[in-house]
Amino acid sequence: MTPTTIQLDPQTARALADHAAALGLSIQDYLKKHFPGANGAGIPDDPDRWLDELAAGLPDLPPLPSDFATKNIYADHD
Repeated sequence: MTPTTIQLDPQTARALADHAAALGLSIQDYLKKHFPGANGAGIPDDPDRWLDELAAGLPDLPPLPSDFATKNIYADHD
């Protein structure tokens, strides 16, 4: 596989490096773990666990209201 170079602004690159380091991973290992389809591994075996790991360290968000619907998103048109 041929390596690919991407351009990131310094703030994004630092945040990526910090997040990977907090999980004890290199940036390359972090990307391989969290984006398995990108390295040819296909779909993760346990998507729920994969999403939980991906969300690790992110701030908790309040749950959506029980009456939330797509009309709340697309209220400006039918």
